[in-house]
Amino acid sequence: MNNDIVDLILKFITIGSVLTGGIAIYIAVRNNSRQVGAQIFLAYSDRIRALRVELGDENYPTRVLLEAMFLIFEFYSLRRKGYVSNAIWSIWESDITRLLNTASFQREWSNISDRFATHPHFVAWIRERQGAKLLNAK
Repeated sequence: MNNDIVDLILKFITIGSVLTGGIAIYIAVRNNSRQVGAQIFLAYSDRIRALRVELGDENYPTRVLLEAMFLIFEFYSLRRKGYVSNAIWSIWESDITRLLNTASFQREWSNISDRFATHPHFVAWIRERQGAKLLNAK
């Protein structure tokens, strides 16, 4: 009887240790994911800030638009692969949509779009974002 109680206590301790370890691993992975997301956010914030300074008004030169598109493409790709959470993505999505619908971007998109021909998901997303403004305006 005494050995059965000790055995039962040891089983509970073992199960408790495994559960505690599993919870600790989950928390560590989740925190690491959030930290990586924050690092991506900060890195892209710096790049976007530099572009904003260079962009100035809405008469964006093709070179600047191309740089902005590659930045958006990289950020979009990171999101699509799960490296950028929806919470972080939502911070910039409306600004990206606004840029995609500017007159200068619309004017230059035919020249820029060829560079993204091998990424049909991205091109489709761009077209969807361009349509989103039209839908929201109605």
